[in-house]
Amino acid sequence: MKYRCFCGLLIAGLLLFLPLSGQARQVVCDDSLSLWQDRPAKKAVLDFVQRVTDPNDAAYVPPQDRIVTIDMDGTLVCERPTSVGMLFAENLLREWASAPQLQGREPFEAARRDGLRQMRKKHFELFFGLSGAGFEEGVLQSKMQTMVRGERHPRYKRPYRELFYDPMLQLVHYLIQNDFVVYVVSGSDQTLVRVLCAERPELAGLPPARFIGTLVALDVDFADGKPVYYRLARELEPVNLRKGKALNILYRIGQYPILAIGNSKGDCGMLAVTHAAKYPETLRLLLNHDDAGREFAYPGPTGSDAALCREQAGADILSISMRDDFEKIFAFDSGL
Repeated sequence: MKYRCFCGLLIAGLLLFLPLSGQARQVVCDDSLSLWQDRPAKKAVLDFVQRVTDPNDAAYVPPQDRIVTIDMDGTLVCERPTSVGMLFAENLLREWASAPQLQGREPFEAARRDGLRQMRKKHFELFFGLSGAGFEEGVLQSKMQTMVRGERHPRYKRPYRELFYDPMLQLVHYLIQNDFVVYVVSGSDQTLVRVLCAERPELAGLPPARFIGTLVALDVDFADGKPVYYRLARELEPVNLRKGKALNILYRIGQYPILAIGNSKGDCGMLAVTHAAKYPETLRLLLNHDDAGREFAYPGPTGSDAALCREQAGADILSISMRDDFEKIFAFDSGL
């Protein structure tokens, strides 16, 4: 059920009971998360934001320290049956594997012989680095834009740029309105993270430095005094997953988040570093994919991974249920 705000009537009614000489308190009706059900997750977010933005509250955090880190795949955008980054790498490697000059050379021969999925299992450490090797960075960006705008999801028959979760975009917008400094911290290729997120107005206004993904090694040539960047066949450490996220947050932000949001074991390190923030109140959220009807149902951290996540990030991680907390998932949804 959505918040229903009748602020005008409410204020008028309250004024009848306030002394004329007194100072009327401001009445705020917050429908900022209207795509969220009125459940504990929504309340926790609203309460947290209210407390850390109120200068009179003991939990107040100055705007420059309101750091938020949000995962992309599976937290902001659909990642099943294949994440956008994985799909793009597969498309490029398919091009590579068909090149005559690479006949018989591994791991491209493995791609032809066994298929891309098997090649990925056998040569995972090379999979993403090799996919763009030799390409000019600007050419890759154009290919990425073409894919996210044109290639359609097998289930929804929609371009991948339309597969962002509407309630999560609404949350990002709400946080930005309240002077939070939002970073998207993803295991995907950094250039792809920037390209995909630029397709959404809620994210397009963020500076490029706010998008932190896995880095691929580059080289540069200078033609007529202008730099031309080329990709090399390797990723740079640390890959932006698990501990890598915790390391890259320190390397590239230099501050710890007071709010972190993820959906998988790859995000546990990012959730854990909130405890290093210098403020008393922090919040950790984990999106649970439990809605097979509208999206996909698959577990987050389970078994030993869940135990490790709790050990690293604490037992107070708050779960967001896609089934129970989201009124709608995608912009093209009709809702519940």
